[in-house]
Amino acid sequence: MFLPLTACFLAGLAFGSYLPYVPVTILLLLTLVGIVLTYLERRQRLTTNRSMLLYGSLMAGLLYWTLFTWTSTNTRLLERAGLDPIRVVGTIVEPARHAPGRTVLVVSVSRLGQGEDAQSAEGRLRVTWRGPDRTFGEGDQVQFTTRVRAPAGTVNPGGFDYASYLERQGIDAVASVSGPGEVTLLSSGFTRLRWAPWRLIDEWRERIRQAAVATLERAALGLYLSLIIGERGYLSPETRDTFMAAGTVHILSISGSHLGLIAFLSFFLIRATCRCLPVSWFEALSRWITPTRLAALVTIAPVTFYAVLAGAEVATVRSLVMILLFLLAVWLGRAKHLLPILAAAALLILIHDPRALFDISFQLSYVSVLAIALVLRWRSDDDQNGPSIPDPTSWAAGRWLSRYVWMTGGVTLVTIPLVAYYFNQIAWLGLVTNLVMIPLAGFVLVPMGLGSAIWLLLFGGDSLPASQLHQAMLDWFASSMRLLAHVPGAEWHIASPAIPGIASFYALLYLAGRRWGTPTLRRGAALSAALLLGWWSWSPRSLSDGEILRVTFLDVGQGDASVLELPDGQTVLIDAGAAYDTLDMGRTVVGPYLWDRGIRRLDHVIGTHPQLDHVGGLPWILRSFEIGQYWGNGIARDEPFYERLRVTLQERGLRERTAGEGQAVFDSGPCRLRILNPPARHDIKDSFAQHVRSGSLLNNLSIVTRLDCGPHSFLFTADIEADAIARLSKTDRTARVRVLKVPHHGARGSLDLRWIEHMGAEVAVISVGSRNPYGHPATAVLAAYEKKGVRLWRTDRQGAIQVIAKLSAAGFEIRTARDSLPRPVRVSPSLLVSERLNLARFWSQWRGP
Repeated sequence: MFLPLTACFLAGLAFGSYLPYVPVTILLLLTLVGIVLTYLERRQRLTTNRSMLLYGSLMAGLLYWTLFTWTSTNTRLLERAGLDPIRVVGTIVEPARHAPGRTVLVVSVSRLGQGEDAQSAEGRLRVTWRGPDRTFGEGDQVQFTTRVRAPAGTVNPGGFDYASYLERQGIDAVASVSGPGEVTLLSSGFTRLRWAPWRLIDEWRERIRQAAVATLERAALGLYLSLIIGERGYLSPETRDTFMAAGTVHILSISGSHLGLIAFLSFFLIRATCRCLPVSWFEALSRWITPTRLAALVTIAPVTFYAVLAGAEVATVRSLVMILLFLLAVWLGRAKHLLPILAAAALLILIHDPRALFDISFQLSYVSVLAIALVLRWRSDDDQNGPSIPDPTSWAAGRWLSRYVWMTGGVTLVTIPLVAYYFNQIAWLGLVTNLVMIPLAGFVLVPMGLGSAIWLLLFGGDSLPASQLHQAMLDWFASSMRLLAHVPGAEWHIASPAIPGIASFYALLYLAGRRWGTPTLRRGAALSAALLLGWWSWSPRSLSDGEILRVTFLDVGQGDASVLELPDGQTVLIDAGAAYDTLDMGRTVVGPYLWDRGIRRLDHVIGTHPQLDHVGGLPWILRSFEIGQYWGNGIARDEPFYERLRVTLQERGLRERTAGEGQAVFDSGPCRLRILNPPARHDIKDSFAQHVRSGSLLNNLSIVTRLDCGPHSFLFTADIEADAIARLSKTDRTARVRVLKVPHHGARGSLDLRWIEHMGAEVAVISVGSRNPYGHPATAVLAAYEKKGVRLWRTDRQGAIQVIAKLSAAGFEIRTARDSLPRPVRVSPSLLVSERLNLARFWSQWRGP
């Protein structure tokens, strides 16, 4: 009965998450569930008591979600902090996260302001400190001056919602400081009894980190810190991509597989040691405790130590809870009941924070363990007692290997839909790589790394013990992963599958694995699941009907990225946003959007001019997609981002075609894309020809293009300023434009009233970042377009903006990513209308691109 009750509680949490958006629908579903339970009672399939328990569990989940979210979102931190810089005092409540040149602190705020203006406050603030000069730990009370702002991120169709992610982490606001001494210590965590143990563990973590930084380098450094103390800030994007392509990215995050293998190793060694004792010692020990119970008891220590040393992140703690519950079951002699253990662990974690239900790490962890449990049940000769954790000491080598292969295959299979949904990838190679790499990491690299860390903590020193061995082993590990990641087709990207398709896939797997079904039913379900998996792998692009034109201005923050999908099937990308140390807009925004649209080839890529916010994300795009032609303005810069672009072009065998006025990117069929700027090369002064350093000169030499498709026209103006605008306004090539991409993110220096009137645009799109330091868009620019009756759309407010048109119709439709997000409804006469709109938004999200 425990499993159905847990399932109902989880369903209640899910109902509660949708209640603010579709209350009438939730009420109807609850009524329907009541009717079904009543029907089952009358058919004597359920007793009245069981029916009431199930319905009560469902309602308990719904009410618990509602109460939890209501009590956890009313901190008023942002309201009290205001918009100006303010002094913040608070306590660090999570281990500091480090990366080269920056530290991230999570602070529980206690006071805002200083002097007579100081006021008490509460809430959790995530602070990014660039250029830190010292370290802090949990329990330290600190102060700093910063602007407190709401969590924000880019909003794109099907894109990652960073603000919602931080909300699920319990973060109420974010802030940043720069420079040495910007965060000062008021009191140490060692002075507080509550925080002293955690502060000591943070000191251990810091000693290990500093020793590793001093003795390891390149990929080995990032891998060691990631595997031993959960510090992933030193992992390069290339390393992450390599492990993702090889289907082993989960190794980089300390979770179930790491703790499980440490627990397995500890349990096996302790019990084997007990069995090797002299007979008299063994008999004496057995009077007090059995070897199995002793192994379960002692295993708690290394597993808990590893989890705490790793920073006790949410995913790590979830796995620890699951392992501790299993060890408890072993102690009680109930190890055969793995499914109830899994349900109990899920219940405990969701009671602590029900928002974990929608967290990717929670979903992957529990789906994986559920798959292991079901595989063990399916492969077991005796199914009566349910699945249990197998004992390798009682198996022949062949049988152990067989079950291990089945478990690995089962986990890989059931996680395919989730990995595809969140990461646009089918990591099929993981079926093979996990067979070898997980044991290697869990039985060799992690124990060896923990041993060095413990030795360092016990005996001191500034360098990591056995550092040369670690460097060699981890370098070999990284090289092996790179070799595997280059297997043809390993990095197989797809469109995110639809939610109904994912549910159907799991239902088919369940039918295929049930023993009570007929062989025909099981084979049919297995074949249907395979066909669905094949369809996802194919991810075909919607067939072009020669009519639809779609232009998407993606939200890449302070930058530009536009995707042109033409009626004849051609695709053009103009810029790809910026790329920073921790965020590459090409990787996180542009790429996922293209995959969701079924686009694997870009016929033309245009890098309008060599500035970070325009071409920073292009190297990743050029490496990940098939490219027809790359266009640039011929200007080189001595900057790291441009060097990455140059090297990528060279590696992919692409030649930059220099754009100039009068050229046509394409001019066939109903559409043509022409270049209006920069001037033809022979008109550019020699001082422009090679290296241009002035930002204004670079902007005025941006590539400007005009797209004409039937009755529709678009002007993409990049960052041109007054000089280039004045030159373009002398011609008719920018006249009668229907949709304009506003120059230079709406900067005051790109405002020309006569040009705005000359164009006669109906719609203007401003690609700009929220709260950018440049003050874009300028108030005067907004007023000028509004005065001319131009409808303004902004990516910082509406998210990605899509213009969809038909060649046979004069009108066009504008959709925004922000409008596709569900909104809480209020009790009013328009409640049903609002709910109907939310249902349409949810369905649009569920069905996918």
